[in-house]
Amino acid sequence: MGKSYSYTDIISEYTKALERIDELSQAPEDLFLLKPDSDTWSANEIFRHLRRFNNLYIRSIDQIERESKDKRVNNPQFKPSIPALVIIKIMEPPYKLKIPTLTPMYPKASAETGMQSTTMDLRETNRMVIELLDELKSNSADLNKIKGRHPVFKFLPMSLTDLFLVMAAHQRRHLWQAEQTLQRLSGKHY
Repeated sequence: MGKSYSYTDIISEYTKALERIDELSQAPEDLFLLKPDSDTWSANEIFRHLRRFNNLYIRSIDQIERESKDKRVNNPQFKPSIPALVIIKIMEPPYKLKIPTLTPMYPKASAETGMQSTTMDLRETNRMVIELLDELKSNSADLNKIKGRHPVFKFLPMSLTDLFLVMAAHQRRHLWQAEQTLQRLSGKHY
């Protein structure tokens, strides 16, 4: 059914995201805040969207974890479900399928928050996920057995493995989008 993930593998997804955020935030602030056109988000807006979604996932994961019965595992190797694998495949950059954003998840105007604040907020959500994973690991929680619902698509049951991996794929998708936006504006790769 696919690759197995350890806690270390999943944590690595968020460590890599932190590194990518740092690389992209090397762009000049005026470029980071600039929209290539009226229909495209700026890198700042992309980061704000990611922060909003990450917070939504974190709240959902935290609630699922608190409501779960004591589910422990001795040899933690986790596999995502088939629906999660499909979502991850669709999200993976370079993506071919555009997915419309739900209106409540649109970022607020870029001018409201500068680059430093936005990148700091996005880094913080990734640190929170790493801390959450460290806590689950120290409790030997079985990420496959602890289940809940996707925070947006409530009809979709998912394990914590699914949620952490889908969230990571969503970040990769939008960090790639931010990279493409900055490259389009400057001709430089960040």
